[in-house]
Order: sequence, then structure tokens, then C-alpha cells
Amino acid sequence: MLNPVRSFNLKVLGWFWLTLLVSVLSIAVPAFVINQLSDSNSLHGKDRELLEMVSTRFNAIIEQSRHNGRSVGRALNSADRRLPFNWFIVDENFTVVAQNTSLRKPLMERFNSRRFWYFMQSEELREINLEWTRLIGPATLSSEPGWKLILWRPERPKPLDIFKAMPWWSVAGLFLLVTSLMSWLLVRSIAQPLNRLGNAFDAVGRGQVSHTIDITSSHSKDKRFGSNPQFARLFAQFNDMTARIAALMQNQKRQSADISHELRTPLTRLQMTLALVRKKSTDTQIMPLLERAEKESELLNLHIQRLSELTTLEARAIQAGRHTTSLLTVLGDLCDDAAFEARAMNISWQHHLIDARLNIYEEPFVTAIENVVRNAFKYAHSSVELRCEQADGHVVVTICDDGPGVAATELDKLTQAFYRTDSARHSDTGGLGLGLAIVAEAVRLNGGEMTFNLAAQGGLCVSLRFPAV
Repeated sequence: MLNPVRSFNLKVLGWFWLTLLVSVLSIAVPAFVINQLSDSNSLHGKDRELLEMVSTRFNAIIEQSRHNGRSVGRALNSADRRLPFNWFIVDENFTVVAQNTSLRKPLMERFNSRRFWYFMQSEELREINLEWTRLIGPATLSSEPGWKLILWRPERPKPLDIFKAMPWWSVAGLFLLVTSLMSWLLVRSIAQPLNRLGNAFDAVGRGQVSHTIDITSSHSKDKRFGSNPQFARLFAQFNDMTARIAALMQNQKRQSADISHELRTPLTRLQMTLALVRKKSTDTQIMPLLERAEKESELLNLHIQRLSELTTLEARAIQAGRHTTSLLTVLGDLCDDAAFEARAMNISWQHHLIDARLNIYEEPFVTAIENVVRNAFKYAHSSVELRCEQADGHVVVTICDDGPGVAATELDKLTQAFYRTDSARHSDTGGLGLGLAIVAEAVRLNGGEMTFNLAAQGGLCVSLRFPAV
């Protein structure tokens, strides 16, 4: 029984709320922590004691220098120089009125920032990091109203200080980045198995009815999709569907082969009977009838032969096995034979082969090309062309003729067994309607695709597309 916790619907819903929760927490938690720390980051320990001691001493120096008529600046500079911090004093306008060493210009420019303003308005001793400088204070000098003492020293900022210094647009960008990443992960987890299923359906649509999605084998690339029970069940249903289709097709082929085999015996007897009747008969009026019967029996024999070829094509191909071969080698003799026949038929023949390599069942491949070429010769008026191209990892073999062509509405029906166009039924060139069906079966066995297009000169173009090595 399916575990409800691992339900696909619950996963999608849970992931949505997880995305929302992570997105909110990625902003809310840092903001909360910052607020809490900003409210409670009072200065403690030795730094606080040091600042209080220095402020007390400076108050005394300011009072003493005022009574003795000495300059406050000179008096403060004469203070103990062994402090672990540098120091400066600012008035209420944040103007530096005294310092023991020069301040960097970038640091002084940050005195106009909002963070420094909040720091200076604090009534408690605190710390802040500006421009890689740690500031502690401000300590109010009671001896000089409006003056505040700040101790400072160069120091690497903490991560929290960096986050505090981030502008609002960077925080918004972080939010968008987190939500986009989480959403992308969700879409990817759903899209990958769906795309795999779509590719599987495309393969079946191209005639590869034995195509399966293997999620059980440890060596299969599809094993990663088996972790989701819903997709695992969907893939299992797909495999069951293709198995049923393959079984139905195999059963149909077996029945057709059995019928073809069973018809050969009575057909042979019929042909022998006709031959005996012709030999013994002296009635001249019966001869045309005998010739008609013999012609029909030959046509029936041809039907049985082509049907047997169609039903046994896959078995013969699997028995011979696949081979990696060159297109020039496998089609060279066929093109030479076609050129010879074209001269005898007074038809212009042109071909262009390329040196591409294919891993194919050779007999079905050659049979497919040969049937299409002969079909083109049958209907061509004056010319037939075969050309090969290689693009996107595939080899495309295209055969075009300048014959009467086919109606656009009939292009999708040309590979149906025993289907013949209206023009073929009423002409001397009409065949049995099995030639292109055999081509389609041969193309399917080699993992290819077959398409039909109307040629510019009015004929038919047949394109056979096969994966290259």
C-alpha cells in the first residue's frame, strides 16, 4: 500500500509551504536577530571598563586644562599613549574636535550614515563596525557638554556587521534568490520524470514499441526516478502498456505469418491445377479464362510473399544482429544498380552519399532505401534523386521524384499496409500497398523516423532519418 507520507500531492504541497517558510525565515530570522542584538549589544567587560576609565581621565584633563589655561587638545594628547585603542572626540554636529591620530577619509564619510547616527544617539555604551573599523562608545564627557568620546581601532567586521550594512535592495535580492532556487528545485523534480515520460512516448510514436523505462536496474539512468512512488507507478503502467502493444503487434505478425504460410499450400495446388488444365484443354475459349486465373494466382502469390517479408523482417534482422558500417559501403551497390536501371528506363538518376557511420540492421536498412527508390522509379516522369545529409547527430536519406505526387491528405496513410492512393488503384503502376509498410517497419527496427513531403517539382519526397554513430 502506498505510504501517504510519500504521496506526490503531499510532497508538492509540503514543498510549497517549505519554500514559503524558508523564504520568510531567511528574512525574518536575521531581521529579528539583528533587532535583538541591536537592542542588547551593550558594551561589557574590559572594553567597557577601559572606555569608562578613559572618559573619567579625559574629564579630569579637560577640567584641569580649563583652570590652568592650557589647550584642551594639547592636554589630551599628553595623556597616556599606551591605550589599546585610538580615540577621537566629536561635538553635537559630529565634528571631530580632538584626536590622537588621523582618521581615514572613508571612515569620516560614514559619520553621515544612519548607522553612525543611531550609534551616537545611544544612551548606553555600545560597539559598531564601520569601514573595517571597530568603534566603542559614545562616552559623554560631563566636563564639556555636547562632546562625546569614541575609542577605535582597525578590526575585521563580523558577519553580523556585514549583514547590517547591506542595503535594502540586496536583502530583496537575497529573498528573490532563495525563492527562485527553491522553486527551480521543485520544478526540476517534477519536470525531469515528466520529460523522460514524454521522450518515451515519442519513442513509441516513432515505432519503438519495445521501449521501456527501467527504474529497477542499478545500471539504468532512469533508476533515480524510482524514488517517487507516483512516478514509479506511472512508469510501470507505461511499461505495461508498451508490453501489451508489443504483444498485440507480435501476435498480429504471427497470425499474418501463419496465414501466409497456410495459403501457400492451396495456392501451389491451384497453380498446378491451372497448369494441368492448360495442358490438357483444347478449348480455345477457355484459354483467356485460364490466363486470367493464372494472373490472379500470381498476384495472390506476390501478396503472400510481400506479407511474409513484412511479418518476418524483424525476426531476420534480430537474428543477423546490428553492425556498425559506413553509409558509402552499404548504399554504394544500391546506387550503382539504380543508375543502371535508370538508364534502361530513360530516367535521370542523381545521388549524393556521405561518409557517415551507422549502427544498423543492415538488411532492413537496405530494403527500406531500395523500396523507396523503386517506388520513386515507378511513379517518376523523368528524374529521381537520392541525397544524404548529416545534422544534429543524425543521418537523413531523402529520395525525391518528379511524379504525380500524393494528395496532402493521404501522406499520413502511406505506411498503412495494403493502402493505395486513388491514383495508384486506377493506374498500371499501382502496387500491393505493402512496399512503404515494409519501409516503415525497417525504419522502426533501426530506430529511425520516416516523413513524407511534396517535392517542389510536383513529386514526392521521402526522408528517412537515422541516428549516426
